[in-house]
Amino acid sequence: MENLQCLYLPWPLDTGADKEGVFLPGSNVVFDFHGDPCRAELTIVMEGNQFMVIPEVIEAFSKEIGREVQIFYVTLPPPRFRPVLEGKPLAIGNLVLHMEPEVVMAPPEFMAKVEGMILEPVTFMENRGVVLVVRRGNPKQIKGPEDLLREDVRIAISNPQTEVNSYQTYLESLSHVPGLREKIEKEALKSRVIHHREVPAMIYHGLADVAPLYFHFAYYYQNPQFFPEPVFDYLTFPEGKKAKSRYQVALTPKGKDHPLARQWKEFLQSETVRDIYNRHGF
Repeated sequence: MENLQCLYLPWPLDTGADKEGVFLPGSNVVFDFHGDPCRAELTIVMEGNQFMVIPEVIEAFSKEIGREVQIFYVTLPPPRFRPVLEGKPLAIGNLVLHMEPEVVMAPPEFMAKVEGMILEPVTFMENRGVVLVVRRGNPKQIKGPEDLLREDVRIAISNPQTEVNSYQTYLESLSHVPGLREKIEKEALKSRVIHHREVPAMIYHGLADVAPLYFHFAYYYQNPQFFPEPVFDYLTFPEGKKAKSRYQVALTPKGKDHPLARQWKEFLQSETVRDIYNRHGF
């Protein structure tokens, strides 16, 4: 895994595309740090796989508040942004950011690990389980999890060390097939740091044929709002529909007395936000 090249997928830019600037794929485009940290009124760190939803949620939140709210948010695997909660900086290439977030959005398993750094997490959403994402047209004619045992089928999956929660969810959803867990553990191509960016790129570049991913990723790849042409296809399976994960929101001690942070936490529990997430496959 260490010699894997950095693979690029033609991701749509959700912020900054309308600003004057220089965009050089693979060099200076930063996908999971959104907004302006210098002008932010509210800073949020969150589980990365919600990235496609948040621009619309911020727009709705601004309407709820009655003005445009400047929000800087980071969409990374929770272990990657944990240093921020410990008072440490995050480095992105040559850029070093010292952040003091008011809001944390992450799964219950992570929230339990940082209990002393956050306040009263509440569940506001869940996903729709796991599907199998394949190359457009499904050239290997994969019909279900059993086909992943075939010698000619290469599997990609999140990293068991850097993204424990997603890896365990994906693995458990496929463990009903005898021998498949062992094949995944021994042979699957694993992401390094951010599976919601790396795993689809592995399929896109032909290094893998299939990957277990949350349904809302598959929905995103086929959503014309983001991709004019669908990038991948996907297959559902009964065990995958049961493998749902929950999403929680909590304030940090800094956010406890921060009006916008409190309003954001309340807003995430509203019918408006539920409708937005539902439209994006949650």
